[in-house]
Amino acid sequence: MQSLFESRAESCTLFVGGGDILRTDWDVVAGHYGRDSRIDHSRLRHSLGTVNAFDYLLRRNLPRSEPAGFFADRFKARWMTYPAVGPFLFDSDSLPQGTLVSYISCGVPYDFTPLERDGIKRTLEGARSIYLRDEQSAEKLCRAGVRRELRVAPDLTVLLSDQFDREKQARRGREIISRFGIDGDRPFLCFQCQPYRGFDAEEIVRQLMRYRERTGSAVVLFPTGYCHGDHEFLQSLARLSGGALKYAGVYSIFDMMDIIAASDLFVGTSLHANITALSFGIPGLFGPLSVAKADGFLRVMNLPPQLKLGSWNEVNDRIDMALELGRDFFRTRNGGEGESLSGD
Repeated sequence: MQSLFESRAESCTLFVGGGDILRTDWDVVAGHYGRDSRIDHSRLRHSLGTVNAFDYLLRRNLPRSEPAGFFADRFKARWMTYPAVGPFLFDSDSLPQGTLVSYISCGVPYDFTPLERDGIKRTLEGARSIYLRDEQSAEKLCRAGVRRELRVAPDLTVLLSDQFDREKQARRGREIISRFGIDGDRPFLCFQCQPYRGFDAEEIVRQLMRYRERTGSAVVLFPTGYCHGDHEFLQSLARLSGGALKYAGVYSIFDMMDIIAASDLFVGTSLHANITALSFGIPGLFGPLSVAKADGFLRVMNLPPQLKLGSWNEVNDRIDMALELGRDFFRTRNGGEGESLSGD
């Protein structure tokens, strides 16, 4: 990334897009790159350099070590030394002359502090265009003092079903889950969840087992965010269920999309997984995360607020509501043509 700021770089149009990336917490972003326990030494060496990679591997197994923090510090020093107000917030005046920056389908996870607002305002006022995925993100930028036009429209993920045939992807998805010992001809609920403070693993298992028993459907535990620890949490749920709930971990985003497209119902905390399900017309529920993006997603997609769970003990009642709404309801919730907001 820092090569973009070098004087010899050519001017270009830089598109910054997707996810909660209009933010300023460098440590959190850098730490995500070290969260995946599957990382191998060659990838570490590329990320940190040979000496730091070797030191990182040694420290991971030492008592009281903090490998995630170590990785974040070294990753920042190697790759994130460019001048910017945030990891993905680039001031066009710092880039080669004539470079334009556009923000596409972005989210703002939290309000900026008073000390950050001048930098945020300067950076975004100089952008070519800003398209945000929900109104709450636009409101945060307005509160930071941004006065230019902000386009608000559904996340681009909703267009997946326009690019991929659902029936074809669903067939592939059922083939994939069969590799994990799951009957591909049986209806199944696709469940994704990250470990989150206050989540009761035993309550989640009780609710999913109840759904499985009363409907005869399979339940597939399906990680999408390895950097958030989805895989570890869902593997623990599989163990708690005695293997009745089936863990299916895949790493390709296309395999993930196929499994969601093949499902009969999706329940999860991942915003993009929920939007993928919506795109393919899969009835779904958003998990009980106390984050603004969940409410923003429901609002911009014209979905009932009841599709966000208040707690895990509501799962079975809300599942019945989602299934009653039906596939056509979810398939047509496209959020309209978007809106423009400004801080004026």
